[in-house]
Amino acid sequence: MPQCLTGCAHTYKEAREAQKEREKEQNEDPDIMKSMNERKPKSFCLSKLAVALPDPLEGTFRQFQSHNYEKYLEMLGAGPMSINMIIRANMVLKINQEIDKRWRFVYETTIKAKSMRGFSTNTPKLVENKFVLGEPRAELVDDWDQRALVSVLEFHEAVETPTKACCQVNCPASCEEEHRRLVLQQTASKEKKITHDSTIVYELEKEDPDVMVVTSRVGEEQEEVVAVRRFRRQKEEESGRRISVI
Repeated sequence: MPQCLTGCAHTYKEAREAQKEREKEQNEDPDIMKSMNERKPKSFCLSKLAVALPDPLEGTFRQFQSHNYEKYLEMLGAGPMSINMIIRANMVLKINQEIDKRWRFVYETTIKAKSMRGFSTNTPKLVENKFVLGEPRAELVDDWDQRALVSVLEFHEAVETPTKACCQVNCPASCEEEHRRLVLQQTASKEKKITHDSTIVYELEKEDPDVMVVTSRVGEEQEEVVAVRRFRRQKEEESGRRISVI
């Protein structure tokens, strides 16, 4: 019988014999056998079985109040007739975080108008955007916003607002209660007619967590315009119909 020139068969045979010797020693050692037969306890927590609750900032909200929003729309390039229609329109805001951790914003604006025959009509308009935190992306805006925007969404876990300091250094006791917010930084293209950058802050009212306060800022320094809108959270049966984009 010819011999293997590389010696692989001989090497394999030695390895197999060494493996058998180790297994034999383990079987003869009672401590090793005991440790192998004992089942290691695994950590278990009931919280792992619980369904993850949605973020408090998520939900469907209907606008019920606005302040200085006409001036804000004017800074975006909206005309008088458009501003009049928008102010009289019904607006619904939907915010939710999807499985891939992207934040989805949907604005549904139902404009009240009349047809050529004099009948009242309600024309809904949907604008949807999805953002990954910290990543800039082109934002889809309403027709009355004459800007081209690249926006970045930020999530602020806590915001400290200094109040009357109890000492020379602003210690934690001299700050208001912390709260969470979403901040959308909008940068306008300088090649368009309207070039104002803006910031939109979404946060829940401290006194009523079912009220979403949307604070919009546009312009710089003395020309800055601040508009505040309030939206009330809608229950599933109150939202009327599901907001969707085909």
